[in-house]
Amino acid sequence: MTEGQFRIRDLELVVVLHEEGNMTQAAKRLGMSEPALSKQLQKIECRIQTHLFERGNGGVVTTGPGCSFVAHAMESVQAFRRAVHEAHESKHNESYRLRIGVSTCHPLNLIEMLRSIELRLHKNLVVEIVTAYSFELMSSLLHHELDLAIVTSPPPNALITTACFAKDPFMIVFREGHPLAGKVSVKLRELGPYPWVFFNRNIHHHMHDLILQRGRSECGAVTISHSVSQEEHALALLTDNHVLAWLTPTGAERAMHAGLKGVLLDDHQIRLEMHHATLANNKSPLVSEYVRSFMKRIEEQRPPLHREFSARVRDAI
Repeated sequence: MTEGQFRIRDLELVVVLHEEGNMTQAAKRLGMSEPALSKQLQKIECRIQTHLFERGNGGVVTTGPGCSFVAHAMESVQAFRRAVHEAHESKHNESYRLRIGVSTCHPLNLIEMLRSIELRLHKNLVVEIVTAYSFELMSSLLHHELDLAIVTSPPPNALITTACFAKDPFMIVFREGHPLAGKVSVKLRELGPYPWVFFNRNIHHHMHDLILQRGRSECGAVTISHSVSQEEHALALLTDNHVLAWLTPTGAERAMHAGLKGVLLDDHQIRLEMHHATLANNKSPLVSEYVRSFMKRIEEQRPPLHREFSARVRDAI
């Protein structure tokens, strides 16, 4: 393979294989056969005279030199895709477009804010909103499908830069006759005796596992009576005065309108942190300007956006 034959497709192949860690899955995602992928990878490694991956029965593992190569390959792939994207925008007279992902648990007024931001240096800005679970949005960032994401309590990732701009407590919701109904806030250990309506792990792997680990540590054992993907379903499952549900503040607000009770979970480790996230190597002036404008708007509207739920709950009791 000559230098002139080293194409963007080759860089995409290396990036995808690194992300999947599996030849079969990588080949499927790239739309090619596994033997073809293996053959092309051999050509790439021969060209740079470096082994990028170690192969084994369990899949492939990126070597140390491979990790360095992947980091630069990602930058090149991102630059190419952005160039193609901006060329298409220019062709259709859409000079500036941002693709922003928003976690499904964020309030509607946040989406309204994201769409209303105007930039002085980018007058013809078009904002495209994509809603999904936080882990899906993080994956979309890594695959260069989003420019910016608003995610909930993201786990650390060296390839993604995040900054927290708001924190909310989890809300524990139950019927009026529940033993905890007279409280304004509860500790995690107080939830141990009662069965939980809990969110599915696919919604947020990191937070799900953290809560269960902490719950078992402090309560000895926890009982999950139902697992849900939508908060509306949790409300229908609070059928007696013994069950409780874990909800976001937005979900708890709807629950209280329906006549249920909600209390704050008082736990400094288990909180819903709102972060804005971008690729660590994203140097786009458009994204930077948008994030600055977004944070300025957050500061201006912090009381209504970062709601004081404790006062709201006290009013509802």
